[in-house]
Formats: sequence, structure tokens, C-alpha cells
Amino acid sequence: MAAGIEQSLLDFLQEPVFLLTPQGRIMRANAAALRLIGGDRSGEDLGSFLETPSNEFRAWLRCCSGTSSPMAGQLLFRQPEAGPRRLRMQGARLREAGGHVMIAVRCTAPDSDRFSVLKKEVAQLNAEAHARRQRQSLLEEALHRNMIMLRELNHRVKNNIQLMVGLFSAAIRETGSEEVRDVLQAANQRLLAVGAAQALMYETQQVSMVSSAAFLEALASTLSVTLGPEVRLEVSATEGRLSSEATFPLALIVNELVTNAVKHGLRGGTGAVRIVLDRQGHEFTLIVQDDGPGIVTAGSWRRSSGLGIVKGLCRQLGAELRIEKQDGARIIVRFTDSGNEFLT
Repeated sequence: MAAGIEQSLLDFLQEPVFLLTPQGRIMRANAAALRLIGGDRSGEDLGSFLETPSNEFRAWLRCCSGTSSPMAGQLLFRQPEAGPRRLRMQGARLREAGGHVMIAVRCTAPDSDRFSVLKKEVAQLNAEAHARRQRQSLLEEALHRNMIMLRELNHRVKNNIQLMVGLFSAAIRETGSEEVRDVLQAANQRLLAVGAAQALMYETQQVSMVSSAAFLEALASTLSVTLGPEVRLEVSATEGRLSSEATFPLALIVNELVTNAVKHGLRGGTGAVRIVLDRQGHEFTLIVQDDGPGIVTAGSWRRSSGLGIVKGLCRQLGAELRIEKQDGARIIVRFTDSGNEFLT
């Protein structure tokens, strides 16, 4: 049982370990030592597996047998396939029960060998790091190209919207029909609202989201130019992030509600329209309010009317639309947009 435990302890060690007689014969060896000498060689002389001269090996054994403190040395093991292998040795005298003396020998790789292994590992890590840097560089270059293309696309869309606004404005000036003028003016106003959102994305170089506060300010500024000085837009917005999927429908909704408030809610076309965009988590609430006489019931909305368009856009946004008559018309649009989760 004791011998079995001793062998298990020897096999637990990773480096080769021999137990020798004072004359150098192998009494026991762990698994790493057996691999070193090519199998179980119990009873054989360890010197027969060495390239080291026999007299040097015997002299070192005599030193080890005279002390229980480890004695350092170096031995050159014969390796038929790979060539001689130099190992550092530490040997010391042990005393077994019964008075028998044996020498424990522990083999380790020379510092130069360990340094060589470490050097190879460092070289491999450097190669992997270089490959990662190359991949990262390629990805960054591709991202840079994509950003340039997206900015160019935004620029062209902005220019095309401005071109269309110019064409509508020219058509408005040239038409002699009041009815046609109203239709063109409404279409132009909607195009300006979309253009304000697009221009904000271009100026801030954002592709998928914009600041909700900056969006409402930019849109109100654009609307104020066309509505004239008699209409005052009072704007209040909580900071958040609007995704592009929500930005453009919301721009049209605000445009329709403000236009409707000015047309039907302001007495004589003069007064203030209040616009509030509040954020709570992922939920946004848009409120557009005037101090006019109120609003017609939902049942009388035409699909082509401003409120009919708002109703369709709310379906696109998945928004809840509510109309209240409270000191004028108060229209509430509540919707969820996850774009603001990126706000820090």
C-alpha cells in the first residue's frame, strides 16, 4: 500500500523523477521519467541512458549520497530520435524504513530551454495580436467607407428634398387656382417637415437616431418660417433618442397637428400653439394644444384631411391617439420607441 502511494505521488509530478540506489540503479521512476528513458527500466543503471561521461555521473551521485540537501548538476540523456537532451538535476539522499539509502533525482529543463519555449509562446501571441490588429484595421476601414457613403446619401437626399421644395414653391407662385395653391402648399409643408428631420440627421451625421429635443426645435423652426410671425410655437421637449423609423412619421404628425391648430384653433390666425414631447423610459408623449374652440369628432374625419393623415401615421407608429377638449383642442399621441435606450 505504501509503495503504491509513493508511486502515485511520483506520477503526480510533471517533471521526470527517479529513485536510485547510491550506485545509480533505478529503483522507481514516475511516468515522465519512464517516457524519458523509453519505458520501465527498474534495476538498470541510469548511467546507461546518458551521454554524460560515467565518471562525472558517479561523482555527482557520491555528492548526492552524502547530503539530504539538493545537489545541483546537469546530465545529458540519450534520445535516439530527437538527439541528446540536456536536463538540470537535483539529487539528495533519502532514507527508507529499514535503513536502506536511496537517492531522489529530479530533472528539470535548463533555463535556456524554458526561455526558448517562452520566446515561442510570446512570438505566437505577437502573431495573433498582429492578425487581430489587421482584422480590426480592415473593419475600421470598411466602417469608414460606409460612413462616407451614408453621409453622401444623406447629403443627396437633403439636396433632392430642397430641389422638390423649390419646385413646389415655384408652382405655388405660378398657379392661379386657390384650390390648387392650397393643395400645393400643404404638400410643400409636409415636404419641409420631412426635410427638417433629414437635415438634422445630415448635420449631426447620425444615421439611425436623432436627439428628440433637437428634432422638435428644428421642426418648430422650419414650421415657424412658413406659418409667419402671427403664430408663436411654444416648444418643450425632454431629451431622448428617436430612431429614424419614428422620426419621419413623427415629423409629419407634428406638421399636420400644428397646421390644423393654426387653421382651426387660432382666432384670426394669430396666437400660440404649444408643442410638448415628453419621454418616460422608452415611451414618448406628444401633445399639441391650442386655445381655440375645440375640434370636430373623430367620426367626421376624412382620410385625406390633416387628422385623417395623423390617424394613419399613428397606426404606422403603433401610437395611441387621444383628443381632448380642454381650453381648446388638445391632441395627445403616445408611442414607444427603443432608440432612446442608447442615451447616456
